[in-house]
Order: sequence, then structure tokens, then C-alpha cells
Amino acid sequence: GNGPLAEIDFWKERYSLLSTLYEQLKQPVVQTTLGILKAAGVPTFSNFEYHRGELAKYYSEAKDNVKFLGTLERHFKNVAHGANFAIVLDTIPAMMNSLRMVWVISRHYNTDERMVPLMERIAWELCERAARVVNVRTIFRETIPRIKESASLSLKMLELWKQAYLDVRKKIEQSGRDARWEF
Repeated sequence: GNGPLAEIDFWKERYSLLSTLYEQLKQPVVQTTLGILKAAGVPTFSNFEYHRGELAKYYSEAKDNVKFLGTLERHFKNVAHGANFAIVLDTIPAMMNSLRMVWVISRHYNTDERMVPLMERIAWELCERAARVVNVRTIFRETIPRIKESASLSLKMLELWKQAYLDVRKKIEQSGRDARWEF
């Protein structure tokens, strides 16, 4: 998927796979075998140790990302599946504040390289939501007042998204942190 829920799903699956490998390497039989290989001076042991360290790093990253993105999941579900625009409109400011907290606290979602694609996914989901309501193939089957209402609510949602982004960006800038939202 292209929406932000796909980002959460990616990290959940990655965490699941990496945690299985990580936990298997902690088993006593594996630890005993590794001790024997190290004591025997097997030349490839250092290469294995390097890769085990990389696995631990990726495991830790996935675990942290699942934890932090999990705090955003209900917001992302409201944006994608909320029953009406009122739910989405209520969700956007809280979602943006939660994104700011992730930006400030997370060790991995505190860079443009991670946050920009996530914000693009959110923007895509909001645009898809608007496009489903203001669908050029079906909109003219509606009454004029209903068309105006749908278009107006879609515009309001997108404007709120922009304003909430600018508000959070300003809060981040005022906090004096080095890492700012420059996207």
C-alpha cells in the first residue's frame, strides 16, 4: 500500500522476522557452538560476529520503529478508514502532534530520510480520501448542495493538514532543537 499504515505493516513484519532470528541466536546450544568456534580460532568467526552485530542493530531499529509508529496507528486508521470527514478533521491536529513527538523522541524517525516518506504517505492517504469523495466519475450524480459540501470538506481537510504541518514545524523550530522540519 501507499498509505502510512503500510509503513507500520512494513516495520511490524521486519520486526517479526528479525526477532525470530535474534532470539534463535540467543539459544544455549547456539551460544555453546559459538564459544567453541571462537576458542578454536575459526577464521570466519569474526565475520559471523560482525553480521550478528548488524542483525542486533536492525532488530533494535525495527523494535523501536514498531513502538513509535504504533503510537500513530490509530490516527492513521482514522485518516484511512474514518466514517466521515469530521473524524479525519479531528484526527489531523492530534496526529501531527504525535508525529512531532516521534520526531523528537525516536532514534530512527528523527531524520528527513525517514520522516519525509512517512509524511508523503500521509499526504497520499489524505488525497486519496478526498478523491474518493470528490470522484469525477460519480460526483455529478449527486445534488449541487451535496457536491459543494463534499468539495468544501475535502478542501477543508487538505487545508487543515497544511496548517497543522506548519504549526508543528513552527513548534519544532521554536524548541531550538537542531533537527528541524525542513521538508
